[in-house]
Amino acid sequence: MSQSYNRGLVEDFGRWREFSAGMWAWIFHKFTGWVLIGYLFTHIAVLSTSTAGPETYTATIQGLEELFLVRIGEVGLLAVAVFHILNGVRLLFVDLGMGLESQDKSFYASLVVTAVIVLASVPTFMEGVF
Repeated sequence: MSQSYNRGLVEDFGRWREFSAGMWAWIFHKFTGWVLIGYLFTHIAVLSTSTAGPETYTATIQGLEELFLVRIGEVGLLAVAVFHILNGVRLLFVDLGMGLESQDKSFYASLVVTAVIVLASVPTFMEGVF
């Protein structure tokens, strides 16, 4: 016989407090993966302007780079990509059996390294805006 486990109601939104670092890592990894897929479609749409000619493509890129919101989006994209890469490497090591006992520490380390890289890159992305 199998044992049943009461997981609570689907509407029980208070359970997020019980999430461990591994669950947050899984959620962030899935979220960043979907964001990267969404960016891929946006990237293809912008690149499709090159079929109209090099002048149109250059004007599109220059117009987008002048927008402050696009610059903020690029910083966000960097954060998403760096975290997704670092967490993917962390997951690779976990799958290989290395670092099983310190998954939470490696997740927090990937968050810190992501923050350091993004904060160090902000001046470069915002160059020429102010």
